[in-house]
Amino acid sequence: ALDDQRYNTVWEDVTWKTSTIRSWLNGYGSSDNQQGTDYSGRNFIGSAFTSDEQSAIADTPVVNADNKSYGTEGGNDTVDKIFLLSESEVYGRSAEPYGFVPDWNRYDEARRSKSSTYAKAMGVRYNTDDTYKDNCSWWLRSPGNSSKCASFVNYNGYIYYWSDVNSKYVGVRAALNLNLSSSQWTYAGTVCSDGT
Repeated sequence: ALDDQRYNTVWEDVTWKTSTIRSWLNGYGSSDNQQGTDYSGRNFIGSAFTSDEQSAIADTPVVNADNKSYGTEGGNDTVDKIFLLSESEVYGRSAEPYGFVPDWNRYDEARRSKSSTYAKAMGVRYNTDDTYKDNCSWWLRSPGNSSKCASFVNYNGYIYYWSDVNSKYVGVRAALNLNLSSSQWTYAGTVCSDGT
């Protein structure tokens, strides 16, 4: 997890499209979130990527489905360069090709995440026991059990649906699609989970 951000700065009914985290990730202006906060100057994409690197990030159609278990409305679909993963991208049959187990209620090692030093400095909560040492929770873009809650993956790889959208201490794992025809990337080789 790269940072610690609230899904939305205020506890209110919100969807991915109207959330402040979407605007912060993509550098959107005040008309793109319910709070009317302008993130065009200070944002994730502008801090993490140069202009040339940003041009290599594909505009991705982002599907914002309703919550699978509770039916909470996911809102309108969007097109974004930077996004958070959804429920269906981290569990279920469509998530298996990415290395995730199909069950939401399993302690999936592939869903576990460490946090960066920066995220810790910004306040992300991380586990200190030996089993899940330094793992943190991280946001999904899917709604939770109500429209004032967002789904998230807990430090143990289990998915939960009840975190208030304005909760602190939850990590951000940004996702993107890279235009492979761009010259802004180079092949890094193959790395196994054991580091070889």
